[in-house]
Amino acid sequence: MPGQYRIMRAIRDGLDGLKLTTSDSNPVWTKVIATKLCEIGRGFNYQVSAEAGEANRDRPEWLYDVTWLERDTGRLVAAPLVAECEWKEPKEINYDFDKLLLARASVRLMIYDGNFKPGSREIAEELAKRIREFAESRAEDTWLLAAWERCGEEAWRFRYFTVGKFSRTGLNGLDCFP
Repeated sequence: MPGQYRIMRAIRDGLDGLKLTTSDSNPVWTKVIATKLCEIGRGFNYQVSAEAGEANRDRPEWLYDVTWLERDTGRLVAAPLVAECEWKEPKEINYDFDKLLLARASVRLMIYDGNFKPGSREIAEELAKRIREFAESRAEDTWLLAAWERCGEEAWRFRYFTVGKFSRTGLNGLDCFP
């Protein structure tokens, strides 16, 4: 199984290559992102699950918006990735994020709209606080937060934050992912 950092880099590189526009609707964004995440997961030879209609998926959506599974002789042996995607207000982002708190996966990914007030960093700080306050969180947990945000008049980009294993201060910190 590739390392968590390699998985996060592949996700970052894959999402950064997407062409999402403001004329696309939120369901279109979700489908494009889920398709890309399935493609990346299949590239690592994982069984991937996502919402119905995704061409690159092995199975329909299961528990999370996107799930990568590793199986051996039909038995589940690892969950390299679970991901949730939410484009609504911060209250809805928090609701979907809380599902990820329950996951035991190598990488937990939350993709969200960072254009609300508060902004992408403040939302990420709230999510990091939720991680710290969840009694089952562990120092070895790996979290990647990807905020879709406006960065100019017509320009948009993902902004990435890490919490946990790849953050300089672990679960207490929030770092921008290079």
